[in-house]
Parts: sequence; structure tokens; C-alpha cells
Amino acid sequence: MNYFLGINDIEQAKLRYRKLAKQLHPDKGGTAFDFQEMQAEYKEFLLRLQQEQKVVTPSRKNKSAENELINELGRLAKVLIKKQVPQEYLRQKMQTTDSPLKKGLFANIVNLLDSLQ
Repeated sequence: MNYFLGINDIEQAKLRYRKLAKQLHPDKGGTAFDFQEMQAEYKEFLLRLQQEQKVVTPSRKNKSAENELINELGRLAKVLIKKQVPQEYLRQKMQTTDSPLKKGLFANIVNLLDSLQ
């Protein structure tokens, strides 16, 4: 039998096991054979799920850490923009450069950053 067909994670498997144990336990009207068969399938299923999750977990952790870093950098950028740190730096660069092209580029970037506030 496939008692755990359609189950994708350990928590779902535990819930299904509890439900099946209540139904199949010999003290609850089930047979010892069905109960033992379900238990054996559960153990095998859990081992397979744990092995699959061990393979997947490292990349999930890396993705999670990467996303966390990106989010933190985004928050830092918003603070810097709000406090006009990049704008002030670029305004100083505009004053010290002799290149009209650089002055124009710096001015455009400052205007863009100001508009993001």
C-alpha cells in the first residue's frame, strides 16, 4: 500500500502517520499486519525524505543567505539615499572635475537618486 502517497515533506508525513495510526492500530479496530505495514512504510518514507532534504538544504541555505544579504544591501542603499550620502559625494565630485561630460553624468545620477526618495 502507499499510505504516504502525495506527501512532500516531513511535517505532512507526521500528520498522516498520526491519522493512520489512530485508524490502523489494533486497539482501535485495525489489524496488526496493516499497522506494522504502515509503520514500515513510514520509516522508509521518512529516511528517503530526510536524504532528499539533506541534498536540497545546503542550496536553500545559500539562497536564503544570499537573499538576506541582498535585502540588507537594499536597506543600506535606501538609508544612504535618504540621507543623501551618494548625492553629496557626487555633488563634491561635480565641483572638482573639469570634464563637462562627468559633470553632466554626476548631475543626472544625483537627480535620479533625489527622485528615489
